[in-house]
Amino acid sequence: MKRNAFTLAEVLITLGIIGVVASMTLPTLIQNNKNKEVEARLKKVYSVMNQAIMMSEKDNGPKEYWDFTCTTDEENNANEDCEKGIEKYFAPYVKTTKVETFTNDLGFNTALYFGDGSVLVGKINTNGKSYNALDFYFYPNGKNFNKETFGSSSEEGTERKDCGITFFAFRFAPADTNANNKFHLKKGFEPYKYALDELTHDGLTGSHEYACTKSSRYKVFCTALIQLNGWQIPEDYPFKVK
Repeated sequence: MKRNAFTLAEVLITLGIIGVVASMTLPTLIQNNKNKEVEARLKKVYSVMNQAIMMSEKDNGPKEYWDFTCTTDEENNANEDCEKGIEKYFAPYVKTTKVETFTNDLGFNTALYFGDGSVLVGKINTNGKSYNALDFYFYPNGKNFNKETFGSSSEEGTERKDCGITFFAFRFAPADTNANNKFHLKKGFEPYKYALDELTHDGLTGSHEYACTKSSRYKVFCTALIQLNGWQIPEDYPFKVK
């Protein structure tokens, strides 16, 4: 009897073709999965923090009157509010696994660790002046957060080269009447839009030094770009999130 079967050469060729196809498609599948994870956690932290603000207002009054005054003396010694602002107004109203305060050259920071592995870091600037606005940096994957290097040039510092990639910028400034703060005035926890002229795709990806582009110095508008697209990373997003 004559039996039909694949030869060894045919099997090896087939496996080779499968391997080539897999090597071409697997990275895309992995990145798409990472995108979905980042999108879901960005949307979640936005909801959780704004719900926390509403609960906090019941105990602490309207958010426009919350006091985040944080001043330092000539020897850079800070008052108690520098460390307690976020712990008073936000931390009690969100479910965390740990709350940690630390300092560095950027000022006084409080990290909120969430059960899904993400981390939100709130930063209170001082520089010897009163300051009533908060910048937040959210790490969808907490493994990318390191408090020892937070604030260095590889993290949030001068160039913010990883903004929009490993961490995403938010801002809370409901009482800041500065014209540059128009997208935050009387608002809650929002994607960073300070100094933004128009809330459009072009406005967020233009020539502004905060724009979500590879050539931008700061890239803090990337969170707003994702929000504008319905909390989905746009097809023309300039970075691969991690």
